[in-house]
Amino acid sequence: MNLINELYNTFKQNKNRCAFCTNGQDISYGEFLEYINGTREILEKNLSERNTPVAIITYDCIETYAAIFAVWFSGNYFVPLNPKHPKERNMSILKSVGIQYIISAKENGITTIVNPEVINLFFNTAKKSLAEKVPVTVQNKQRLYVLTTSGSTGIPKHVPINMENLAAHCHGFRYMFPELKSDACILQVYDLTVDASFPSYLVPLLEGACVYTLPDERQFKFLSIAKMLSNKNINWVKLTPSMLSFLKPYKLKLDLNHLEYVIFGGEALPLSLLEEWWPMFPKAQVANHYGPTEATVGVTAYRIKNTQNIRTKNGVVSIGKPFTGVESLVINENGQEVPSEEKGELCIGGKQLMEGYLNSDNSPFIYLEVNHAKKKFYKTGDIVQKDKDGYLYYLGRTDDQVKIEGHRVNLIEAENVARNLLSGHELAMVAYEKLAGLKRLYLFIKGEGIDKLKLKSRLAEQLPPKMIPEDIFLVAKIPLTTGGKTDRLKLIKDFLEKN
Repeated sequence: MNLINELYNTFKQNKNRCAFCTNGQDISYGEFLEYINGTREILEKNLSERNTPVAIITYDCIETYAAIFAVWFSGNYFVPLNPKHPKERNMSILKSVGIQYIISAKENGITTIVNPEVINLFFNTAKKSLAEKVPVTVQNKQRLYVLTTSGSTGIPKHVPINMENLAAHCHGFRYMFPELKSDACILQVYDLTVDASFPSYLVPLLEGACVYTLPDERQFKFLSIAKMLSNKNINWVKLTPSMLSFLKPYKLKLDLNHLEYVIFGGEALPLSLLEEWWPMFPKAQVANHYGPTEATVGVTAYRIKNTQNIRTKNGVVSIGKPFTGVESLVINENGQEVPSEEKGELCIGGKQLMEGYLNSDNSPFIYLEVNHAKKKFYKTGDIVQKDKDGYLYYLGRTDDQVKIEGHRVNLIEAENVARNLLSGHELAMVAYEKLAGLKRLYLFIKGEGIDKLKLKSRLAEQLPPKMIPEDIFLVAKIPLTTGGKTDRLKLIKDFLEKN
C-alpha cells in the first residue's frame, strides 16, 4: 500500500475520532474527509491534467490542511506560500515553479500576498462535500510538494519531494518513535512552509492521532504556544530550541507535567537550554531530531533516556543516529570517509533524498563507494563528528548558512538583497546568539547617514521576517580575514559581545 492510500484508509477507519482541534473546534477524520473532498471538487473541475503544481496559501485553519491532502488525493503536488511573506517573494516562487493555480481559505488581503490577475485563484472557505472519492493512483516518483529554501548562491532553491521520499521518512520516523499511536495528541507549532511541520501533522494523521493547531490570526505566536502547551490533552510536541527562549517570560506560569514526548529539531540544541527546561516536563521522553529539507525533513534522532550522561560536544546535544533506511558518511575535503572522532562533512544517502533542485543545473550530490558500490549522497554542508558508538554531533557549517527558529537562512542571500538596496555600500550580515537558542541577524554597513528604519522597511518588502536584521550598525569599515573574506567573528566580538 502506498502512502496516499494508507492516509485515505486511516481517515476512513478513524472517521469518528478527532483528527484536528483547531481554533478550539474538534474536527473528526470523517469531517476532515468532507473538507478534503470539497477542495478536490474545486481542483478536479479546474485542472485538466494531473501532476500539476498547486500553490496553497498557508493559513492556520482546517481548509489549508484539507487543501494539502486534496492536492495529493487528486494526483497533484503543492507549493506552500506564507501569507506573511512579501508579495515579491511569493510571485517569484510562482514563476520559478511554474504555478498557475492557487488555493486560499481567505479572500481578504489576497492582493498583499499575490497578484490575483495573473493566476487562477480558488477559495475553499468552508467548502465540504459528502461525495465518496478515493484517491487517484500516485506513483513512487511523483512529486508531492516543493519547498523553497534559502540558497548558498544568494538565490532561493526549490526542493521537490516525491512520494517515495516522504513515505521513507514517515517509515523512519514511525520506526524511531513507535510510541506515536492513535492516542497521541500533538501540538503543531510550525509554519506550513517549512519541512519541520510534517512530523507534527502528517505522521500523527497516519496513526489516527489528534493534531492541535495554533489559533489562526494569532497576535503573538509564543503566547499562543504557551497557552496551548498548558492544555492537558496535549502529550506530544516538537519545538525548535529558540522557541524555549521565547517562552521564558511564561515559564513560571507553565504547567507541562502532562507532556509525555518532547522532540527538538531545526537548530543546534544547547545542553544548557535543555538542562534549564527539562525539569518543566519531568515525565516526558526527550529527543533531538536532525535533517535537511533536501533529505525530507529528518534523517537522524537522539532519544535521551535521562538527564545524566547526555551525549554532547562543545555544549551541544548529539543529533543521534540515522533513521532506518538512511545512510550517513562523514567525509574530508577529498571525499574520503574519516575515522570515528574526526570531524568532517556529513553526507546523507537513501530513499529520502530529493531528486535534485528544481530548475537548477547544479547538482548537490556526490557519489561515494559503500560496500564496493557507488551510491548517491547529499552533501549537507554540516560539519559533524561521529563517536565510537555511532552517535553524530553537530559542530558547525562549511558555509554561511544559519538557522533562525528552525528556518534556513543563508547570510549571502540576505546580504544580496541589502546590497541591491544600498548600491555602492560595503556591508555584512552576521548571525549572533545573544541568548541560548535565540539567534538573530545583524546588518553592518560601511558608511553613515543611512535611515535604518526605512532600510528595514524596504528589506521587509523582499525578505521573510526571519531574514530581517534585528539591528543595523553603521561602521567605519568592514573587517576582512587574512584570506580576504568578511571577518564576521570580529564584527560579533567588537559590536555584539560588548552589548
